[in-house]
Amino acid sequence: MNDEIYAEWYVNRKNPGWYIPALLGMGVLVLIGFYLMMTQPTWGFIPFLVVILGIMYGRRFLHVDYEYIFVSNELRIDKVYSQAIRKKGITIQMTDVEVVEKTNAERNKSLLQDKNAVSEDFSSLQKDAETYTMLYTQKGKRHVMVFEPDEKILKAMWRCSPSKVRIPR
Repeated sequence: MNDEIYAEWYVNRKNPGWYIPALLGMGVLVLIGFYLMMTQPTWGFIPFLVVILGIMYGRRFLHVDYEYIFVSNELRIDKVYSQAIRKKGITIQMTDVEVVEKTNAERNKSLLQDKNAVSEDFSSLQKDAETYTMLYTQKGKRHVMVFEPDEKILKAMWRCSPSKVRIPR
């Protein structure tokens, strides 16, 4: 019998509030670099080249999505930049998890404001999103994570640790 439990879910994250100003800032830097290139022909191309290379490299990290992968007692959250570059995020063993429940639960409101815990948000940032809060300990440090799993991932997590995952029915 195969005891492996597998589920995955891709979350498209809403662009943060600084996304449009960052794009406008890049445009202004290109214009300044172009102006310097035209007015200072001996060295003006250097700032323009640095700006263009910086934008080509940095622009792809402006948009971040998340992919949740749950395999046999382990949740891995990967970051996907501009739907092209995948970076390994965090890996959480279910043995390290204390509780997983809806974010609007009363207990979670105080956890999210705890100064001693590391807060992480791997949700889509949508106002109507159904988010869950996971409280876990890793390397002696307490973490509070907000994420947005689908029903399949929640059920897989519940099958591995039914006392830790609280799914509303």
